Amino acid sequence: MVLELLAIAIAIVFSFDFFNGFHDAANAIATVVATKVLTPVKAVGLAAVGNFVGMVFITNAIAETIGKGIIDTRVLGVGSGTLTDPQILHSMAIIMGGVLGAIAWDILTWLWGLPVSSSHALIGGIVGSTSLAAGVGAVLLPSAENMILFLGLTGSVFGLGVAAFVAWSWRAKRPLTLGTTLLAGLIAGLLPSVFLGRILLRGLVQIVVYMVAAPLVGLIAAFGLALLLIRLFRKSTPSRVNHEFRRLQLVSSFFYSVTHGTNDAQKGMGIITLLLIVFAIGPPLGPPAGEFRVPFWVILGAHASISLGTFFGGWRIVRTMSQRVTALRPWQGFAAETGGGIALVGTAIAGIPVSTTHVIASAIMGVGATKRLSAVRWGVARRIFWAWIITIPASAAVGMAAYAAIRLALGL
Repeated sequence: MVLELLAIAIAIVFSFDFFNGFHDAANAIATVVATKVLTPVKAVGLAAVGNFVGMVFITNAIAETIGKGIIDTRVLGVGSGTLTDPQILHSMAIIMGGVLGAIAWDILTWLWGLPVSSSHALIGGIVGSTSLAAGVGAVLLPSAENMILFLGLTGSVFGLGVAAFVAWSWRAKRPLTLGTTLLAGLIAGLLPSVFLGRILLRGLVQIVVYMVAAPLVGLIAAFGLALLLIRLFRKSTPSRVNHEFRRLQLVSSFFYSVTHGTNDAQKGMGIITLLLIVFAIGPPLGPPAGEFRVPFWVILGAHASISLGTFFGGWRIVRTMSQRVTALRPWQGFAAETGGGIALVGTAIAGIPVSTTHVIASAIMGVGATKRLSAVRWGVARRIFWAWIITIPASAAVGMAAYAAIRLALGL
């Protein structure tokens, strides 16, 4: 019975990857649809191939973060020797409660047409189920000293940036450019500090910090690239620019899809590898004892699932992202996709499971803001923003309920 339940659990995780592709990966084609370079059907096909090709550039960094960087895996019995069947089933209930919570939230937000983050939903679900099972102390958090240091530094630098922005905005002819520069300085100073261990963040807080920072990086990269293109092609006619970038946007769209697959597929891979460790499944189907190594069949299955999900779904969310946030031209779509892809490459190397939804939405808004602030439809952006804010607590609550239901069903 235990192995049969493991097979069901793995199938559910692959289903999460499918829904991730159905729901989240649709954002990878939003810009190429908005610019009318490709029809939705062709764009979905291109994105599906890109998500699968992302497997070629795979690293295990994000999978490791999901598998052992959010919660203390000792609550799952990892490192405790051979577990009894009831202990294995209880650990599975914790893990699958989180996954089912994320799937439920993904389905609800798809029905509502909201491009919220599957990454946030998965992390929220895992935090919720683990907190109910073992208490909040089982969630990995930095020490109080490091949190105080981090908050103090963040508050000081952010306050300085706001003060400088307000002071200079009265005199600057282009306050938006100034504000973006200050924001870039904040990120440039804060993130390396975390990387270099000056601020020893870990676990959930580290992930949340980068989840907030990655969209800002995408916004700034897309905004800066768009300004550069405006300057480089200022003497060219609009028709010539659009003609050239219609072809280039095919490349940038594929690039973003590849980076999306590299980032998002690893989240399901991390969960399945953790399940294999809990169930003590060794080579060739599982990782070697004492190692967190993702088996090739898990990599293949995760990328295939997310690619199929991308191919079959997402027009509701594509419509929100591509038509309601801001109107785009091919060169702007190129800037948004390239800027977003750059942000995702960096986070994949760092092993940070950020929201690809946030990154591309912010990149689109950054490109739209090069025209004027009013070019971005901030009403829709605010609606998306609040959907993001409630994702982690909402999916955590659903994860708690799913964990309780699984325990009841298994008689634990």
